[in-house]
Amino acid sequence: MPLRHLPALAAAIVLIFTVAACERRSPKASSTKPAAKTTVPAPAKPTVYVPTKAEVSQQFQDASKARFDERYAIVELADGRRTMAPLASLTKADHAWLKQLASTSPLPKGKSSVQIVATTVPAKKTIETAKMEGTLETVQLCPPSVIRDQIGGTCMMYARVHWLDIAGYYVETGDLYKIINNTPPDQPWRAPHYVAGLEGIMTGFPAKPVRHRPPPQAAPFDWAREELRKGRPILAAFPREIWQALPPGFVAAHPWNGGSVGHQIVINGFTWDSATQKGTFHIVNSWNELMEFDLTTEAAGGGALIIEQSMSPIGEIAPEAVKEIVQKVTLLKAVGSTNLYEVQTNLGTRRVAAASEASVYELVEQER
Repeated sequence: MPLRHLPALAAAIVLIFTVAACERRSPKASSTKPAAKTTVPAPAKPTVYVPTKAEVSQQFQDASKARFDERYAIVELADGRRTMAPLASLTKADHAWLKQLASTSPLPKGKSSVQIVATTVPAKKTIETAKMEGTLETVQLCPPSVIRDQIGGTCMMYARVHWLDIAGYYVETGDLYKIINNTPPDQPWRAPHYVAGLEGIMTGFPAKPVRHRPPPQAAPFDWAREELRKGRPILAAFPREIWQALPPGFVAAHPWNGGSVGHQIVINGFTWDSATQKGTFHIVNSWNELMEFDLTTEAAGGGALIIEQSMSPIGEIAPEAVKEIVQKVTLLKAVGSTNLYEVQTNLGTRRVAAASEASVYELVEQER
């Protein structure tokens, strides 16, 4: 190669090496610092509730040992006696206190065992008469085992006692007097313990009384007759002007001057003529001068008689619930944004107010 070409060749070689060096050069480190590793905190341990001694029921405060079974807490008390308490009956503080005691001072399990045996309450037969004579139906339940004469204005209490008695739940006289004693004779409802006693008198029985209220769509008198056919006595009331519902002969012999006063009674029977659509209700009263009488359906109408509740006789087997299914919906009329429908279901036909036909299905089948 001629010497004159050497400078150009040298320059080319230098350029090649420079490019190659650029291609092999390591990339510059990023100026952005790597993200710091985040530390996930360990899940917090659930707080264990530790009650103070003052929060615990007095009988368990000085307990020495405890043991828990599936349904009961067995506790050894301070005096050495042992007691069993259903878990469902323990307060939150008692449960936590005894649970802690069971872990620190467990009560050894003995050789004996506890068996829960289901008891069957004998059913009371309340229906004495149930017959049809042509178009006339007669149903009569048993009377109370003891007819009581109310003291002062305590008809609401005495009616409940008669109502319970017919269904098979007897109230001792002493328990009744504990409630009505020391109440204003003419206005007992002014005494708080009397008002509480109206509900308290329904409790305390080995078998809990089962009560039923009329559904909103039911005709009250039709519903009452249907309940009486099942042997269930009815708690009812004359909300105003009692004299309008009393037998004329009684009113004539006892002129009523009490004004507009309500009165609680019990219904334990009826007659009903399907041809004439007339009948009577048999009333159990709590006055010594008028312990019972028949009230015509005409006299009971117009709000003179209010049907409140029925009660299953003790030992009644609860019927299996049947789901109501809508079969046919008919629009009767529209009032503003609400429509009145006639609804036919597997349990009968009734009327329902709803915004739309779709709402009828929700109201009936989902029991909203």
